[in-house]
Amino acid sequence: MEALQWIPAILAGAAALFVMGSIVWAVFDILGETRLTQTARVLWVVLMFAVPLFGILAWLFAKPRLSTLPR
Repeated sequence: MEALQWIPAILAGAAALFVMGSIVWAVFDILGETRLTQTARVLWVVLMFAVPLFGILAWLFAKPRLSTLPR
């Protein structure tokens, strides 16, 4: 196998590691969020695993809005 044939495999592996790492970070971030109810936490984690890229982007969009809520 030539070196140029390995490049797509390496890039795909790097992208997969990035997405998996982002999911792990998001799950720990969601579980550590004190302003969410238990049901909301479960729904966010399910969203992370059901639709990974959309779930991560949705969490990054929604998290700053949580900081404006009263505690």
